[in-house]
Amino acid sequence: MTKVYWFSLFTFLLIGGQAIGQNKLNFGRTVRQPVNELPRSKSTQDILKRKAYQSVSGKLSLDDDGNFLLSGGWEMIEGYKLAGRGMSLWDIQTNASEWYNAVVPGTVLTTLVEQSVYPDPYYGLNNLLIPDTLCRMDWWYRISFAVPQDNNDSDYRILLNGINYKADVWLNGSRLGTINGAFKRGIFPVTDLLDKQGLNTLAIHVFPPNNPGIPFEETKEWFGGNGGALCLDGPTFISSEGWDWIPGIRDRNIGIWQDVRLMRVGDVIMEDPQVITDLPLPDTTYADITIKIPLVNNTTEEQIFFVNGKIGNVSFSQKVALNPLERKEVCFTSEKFEQLRFQNPALWWPNGYGAQALYKLNLTVIRDNQALQTKNIRFGIRELSYKLMAQTPDKRNVRFQYSPTDVEEKGKTLFNYKKRIAIENPAFPQVVIPTLADGTIRYLQEEVNQSENPFLTICVNGKPIFCRGGNWGMDDGMKRVTRERLEPYFRLHKDANFTMIRNWTGESTEELFYTLCDEYGLLVWNDFSLSTQGYNLEPLDDELFLSNARDIVLRFRNHPSIAIWCPRNEGYAPDILEDGFQEIVNTVDGTRHFHGNSRCLNLCPSGPWHYIDNQLEYLTERANGFSTELGAPSVPTVETLRKFIPEEDLWPIGDVWYYHDLHYESFDWKNYIRDVEKLGMAPSRSADEFCSRAQFINYNLYRNMFETWNQKMWNYASGLLLWMSHPAWPSVIWQVYSYDYETHGAFYGAKKACEPIHVQWNSVNGKLQVINTTLGKIPNAKASFKIYNLKGQKLYEKKISVNLDANGLTDCMEVFVPSEINELSLVRTQLLDQKGHTISYNDYWVNPAAPSNFSVLQKGGKAKLQLKSKKVKKTEERILIQAEIKNNSDLVATGIKVNVRDKESGQALLPVYVSEGYFNLLPGECKRIDIEMPEKQGNKEFYLSFDEWIR
Repeated sequence: MTKVYWFSLFTFLLIGGQAIGQNKLNFGRTVRQPVNELPRSKSTQDILKRKAYQSVSGKLSLDDDGNFLLSGGWEMIEGYKLAGRGMSLWDIQTNASEWYNAVVPGTVLTTLVEQSVYPDPYYGLNNLLIPDTLCRMDWWYRISFAVPQDNNDSDYRILLNGINYKADVWLNGSRLGTINGAFKRGIFPVTDLLDKQGLNTLAIHVFPPNNPGIPFEETKEWFGGNGGALCLDGPTFISSEGWDWIPGIRDRNIGIWQDVRLMRVGDVIMEDPQVITDLPLPDTTYADITIKIPLVNNTTEEQIFFVNGKIGNVSFSQKVALNPLERKEVCFTSEKFEQLRFQNPALWWPNGYGAQALYKLNLTVIRDNQALQTKNIRFGIRELSYKLMAQTPDKRNVRFQYSPTDVEEKGKTLFNYKKRIAIENPAFPQVVIPTLADGTIRYLQEEVNQSENPFLTICVNGKPIFCRGGNWGMDDGMKRVTRERLEPYFRLHKDANFTMIRNWTGESTEELFYTLCDEYGLLVWNDFSLSTQGYNLEPLDDELFLSNARDIVLRFRNHPSIAIWCPRNEGYAPDILEDGFQEIVNTVDGTRHFHGNSRCLNLCPSGPWHYIDNQLEYLTERANGFSTELGAPSVPTVETLRKFIPEEDLWPIGDVWYYHDLHYESFDWKNYIRDVEKLGMAPSRSADEFCSRAQFINYNLYRNMFETWNQKMWNYASGLLLWMSHPAWPSVIWQVYSYDYETHGAFYGAKKACEPIHVQWNSVNGKLQVINTTLGKIPNAKASFKIYNLKGQKLYEKKISVNLDANGLTDCMEVFVPSEINELSLVRTQLLDQKGHTISYNDYWVNPAAPSNFSVLQKGGKAKLQLKSKKVKKTEERILIQAEIKNNSDLVATGIKVNVRDKESGQALLPVYVSEGYFNLLPGECKRIDIEMPEKQGNKEFYLSFDEWIR
């Protein structure tokens, strides 16, 4: 390991030293921080006792494809212990107690925390108690299992769906081979090595990355540089060295982080089929299905067999002959198989635009009436198309629309990102466009409307999608990525009315991530694992990087949710990788757009990421185009804080807050804290007061970001992604919900702004507008603008009738607060249908006399809220609650938050999905709230709690 590390370091210095001097590339820390510079906690540390080893047998569970998942019975040990004590890797009886019961899928740290070797790194400053040597050691995993007796005639392969960073794979004392990179599968033939009568031992020797780097520990003064030396070893989880939203993860997420399977195969191997759906846009009344199946004859004899397919009640079959060791792609098309032209198909749509219809394709290789191999693939019928500007060979800047599926030349590169052009438009000074490759213009349809618009628009089934959502820096800092853990986060994205997630630098590249995006209608902007050009280091091994990228595209190309492949975060790929990415996307996929940069290229510049004093005014002017990053602080509720900050460190704000991403000396945190405190009549006396006030700020911040983009929908504006929507660990910045699934002010502000039919008002320009992102028109609607004082008395009202176009923006009227109103007031905008039913409403607090002073909200005491009615309905999967809340006081009730609480502990039950939060009620007003809880919480007695901003 030492020789490899120093060779990598020498190579980097040799080829990149000059670049570092010029561009100040971030190699990270070269020495560890002195102890006196580290954050400190006031709490005491609990003493841990490692769990005793338990003998657990390896289990084989059958999957849908007839393969076996190896689960239970995994063990893990440090490499130096195994070697130093002279223990036999294969003697599973005498040395078992030296091993840890391992979590697989999982990382080294996942196991060590679960086994109580180290404390939960998410709590307090516990992460500092875990040695950073974990990422500089090799580790062994093993599992022993028996092959099912009724499968003795099968051929077998071992499939590793993901390890990090490198591994040697062994079975029964024989080395199978090596797997390298976090995002590449390892597939190894094992038929001749298996003991089909007794136990088999699979051993995996995991090695760390060559350049794990030294993390900077976040302090009050600085959060440290984003990443460092680990970027040299991409493809891996580069953020695990430490970023401004997560500390250094002590094992750098090494381990068997995805599942391991024993595959049953035959003489003919079916590799990675591809399903392509093609719509004759704009017509969507039928779809042509194409299925491509790579087949390999694994023998030295000719093989004749059938490939059978089935989608619902539609069946098709083809006879195939393969020469010895031949590889051939078999293709089913609607031209040869007319049943593959689906009439009136159920389409897959993004969230809010329609249903997420998903089909199941079953493929089977049959010989002599025996199934040799089966694959089940889920896909959606939809077609992606894109609008953007590029420069033609005759030097014209032209806006085009195109669908990659319609490009007939397989592997054809349309856009040249190495040769890019500044558009020289003073309205968009940093925006550049690509040039067109020769001979590609015939695949592009020129757009006459908005011909000066350089920005990217993503279309699904011919309809432009207003992309709103956020970045996932990583799904979980310890790569705990089970469905049970991850699915509530996707549900929250759907409930927030988001349509897109950006898989930032590919940190969440696993099957379940895309599966859940498919199910919840969330388009994916998918980066490969390179970070910021000119700041972060480029990977040393281009071949390794491209082999991982190729496998990513092969594995996940059938997921309808993936909309964009992108080389990196904030920059262009090095030329050799750029050429490789283009070749992979165009030949291995061919159905999606490859976009050469995540900012400025047909996009806005990224950011800002900090708190802005005059945010609404600033963003009203700045909002434009498509932005992949825009963020602000987002302090969670105090109940969430108590889950990861010890009581002794909870107040005042101190080191533990800083370690959990409160970057006091940056991102304008001082002004955020200042404005939170201005909401009170006096400075906060506790974290309870501070966090409650912060939700008022959070709600407005996150609503403002989306509403300023809403105001220019299709007037150049086509998308906004938050930096970030999802926290990878307990944080106080850049999140719309907390790691524990709590939905604080940022969530409900974003949810309000992104509702499919949304009325909004901008106090800067006075525009009252309605955004309709559905595909249906709404005639004869009525929009209103009303102003109330704190007693709920109406001071002003203005109404207008409007007809709302489908998937568009309607300007209703321009209206300002009258000059005679100079007190703190509630502005309520409302949209009613022609029957008088509320479609959308939206409340704003304004103070004409002192625009940034809302402290008067603290006067008068809390309102009297009454639970007027409650209906509970239980199903097999969920508990549904309808609650009606009434304001029985003579004050406007402000910022009402509903929680479902465990009757015994008083703790909020999470995850719980509540239709609205941080809302206001006028005196005497009632509101119905819909609540949904997972069924697993149904055996607990619960009650509803209602909280307001602290007064």
